[in-house]
Amino acid sequence: MINTCGFINDAKEESINTILEFVEKKKAGILKKIFVMGCLSERYMDQLKTEIPEVDEYFGVYQLPEILNSLECDYKNELIGERFLSTPDHYAYLKISEGCDRNCSFCAIPLIKGNHKSRLPQDLLNEAEKLRDAGVKELILISQDLTYYGLDIERKKMLPELVEKLANIKGLDWIRLHYAYPNGFPLELLDVISRHTKICRYIDMPLQHANDRILK
Repeated sequence: MINTCGFINDAKEESINTILEFVEKKKAGILKKIFVMGCLSERYMDQLKTEIPEVDEYFGVYQLPEILNSLECDYKNELIGERFLSTPDHYAYLKISEGCDRNCSFCAIPLIKGNHKSRLPQDLLNEAEKLRDAGVKELILISQDLTYYGLDIERKKMLPELVEKLANIKGLDWIRLHYAYPNGFPLELLDVISRHTKICRYIDMPLQHANDRILK
């Protein structure tokens, strides 16, 4: 099972080289099947099927049930939210939404992930509590754009409300905010930050380009 990235050229090249490496192992009889999933597969599905037909199946970024079905596994809704930490035990990333509504000319995220889609607040709080129970002390909130959170749920920006509730979870010591665009930033969030010492006093604002015209 190869998870791929299709965002920048170096990542695409690494993904393709990895696929080809395991195709050779399959030809040598070391492997029986190869499954490819993730962003590269989502973005270039038809092209990959044509150019690397040795892969048994390709899956996009939102095809978890299909992946499990191909692996002859059951899709259990009650296990949604269960996680295996790939980070050190003391911190974890909490993805609050997927996709992006900003169609920047230099970015492929909307092509790969689609439009912005927020996760439900209660699901995020439940996951945060499970991470806390597993020993996590620091939550890092991430998405393609934190500031859009909630617009597709209640037609309002719900990030301040979400961060307030996360900050009230006992046992979590630090909360960091990553990828918050300055354009349309919910200023109410600053009030929430001022009330909770566990929220780190900085906001990660990504500059996605170095060209003055593009940035303007």
